[in-house]
Amino acid sequence: MAGYLFQPERALYWLAKSRNGSIIGIETEDDIVRKAINADEINIYEQDKHSISENIPFGDHSKDLWNTLGIWLKKMDEPEFDLETAQFHLVTNKIVKKGIVLEFKSENTKEKIIKCVERLRKIATNVPVSSKKYSDCVCLYSDEKIAGLLSKVVLCDGNSNSFGNDLKEELRSLLLIPDNLPFEEIYNNLLGWIHSTTINCWRRGLPAWLSRQKFIKYHQKLLSRYENKKFIETNKELIILSENEKNEQHNEIFVQQLYLLAIEKENDTLIDAIEDFLRCNYERTRISIAGDITATEMKIFDDNLTQRWKMIFSEYERKYKREALKSDEIDSLGEDYGLIIYNQTMNHRENLAGQPTEQFYLTTGSYHILANKKDLQLGWHPEFKSMLRRGE
Repeated sequence: MAGYLFQPERALYWLAKSRNGSIIGIETEDDIVRKAINADEINIYEQDKHSISENIPFGDHSKDLWNTLGIWLKKMDEPEFDLETAQFHLVTNKIVKKGIVLEFKSENTKEKIIKCVERLRKIATNVPVSSKKYSDCVCLYSDEKIAGLLSKVVLCDGNSNSFGNDLKEELRSLLLIPDNLPFEEIYNNLLGWIHSTTINCWRRGLPAWLSRQKFIKYHQKLLSRYENKKFIETNKELIILSENEKNEQHNEIFVQQLYLLAIEKENDTLIDAIEDFLRCNYERTRISIAGDITATEMKIFDDNLTQRWKMIFSEYERKYKREALKSDEIDSLGEDYGLIIYNQTMNHRENLAGQPTEQFYLTTGSYHILANKKDLQLGWHPEFKSMLRRGE
């Protein structure tokens, strides 16, 4: 899976690095392909090998090296192919410390390339059975053809910002993202655009070609959105919660409030509530420390949430009291009305400091924070105050 996810990461790099008019392909004519429009840009054919084991890709006797060379030699046989406007990239997240691929350099002299071809043929005589059919295919080509390919091969390994944080830093520079904007959020949004565009192409039976022009349009839209914001919310997936943190919440008042609705410990509703409560506490602290939001703005946010809850609660509390007079199942009735109050209250995203919020946990978590106060100013069950006080 890491290998497949490596390709969108590499596609993002080429989308950022290329000129307008270019298109980037994922699993089209190669793992990653750049088709250039401008005369001063070359076409890129890239083979990506991501490894999470100790194995180093593109070793002298490896199937991936010989299969890659065979794929590229076959590509060169296509009538419309122009070697002068092409470059072939061997890309891996690992650091390659030995092997013939270290000698593949596009600036090599003709003499060095001839020696590479000779060495390559020599290595081919001693490859394992798993690689032999691929090396045999390569050796069927002439020295001149193989030399032409090797003169256009570039190795990009872990020393060359090929992946991860080093690649991100290069992308930040290429995409001109200033330090005051949340790079991780923008980066994940851009990757998301690549993922969704690619999967939509494949589901329609089309090859995944990504337009640089459309990419830049989306990128600019993202920058505008973040530049105009007073504060940036942290995506919920980026706030990692431990099991210990979550387990420590089960005696909190906001959790007891949910127990009153017959929501059990392992119920998804309760688990989501605990996670939203913790994420919201983290985020409210973060944006306050950062100075993005004042204490007054946060109080207005909470007051608005409370006012909205009061309207919902008063409506269903009245209905509950009316039906309770003639009901034989008071417990179930209270639980049912409490769940209605809870669901209607939580189906909302409140503005903060005059700005629409994007993360639901900021609103839902704030409701749980309000429901966690000892003065019991907010709750879900129509009789939550008396029931919780009886349990003290």
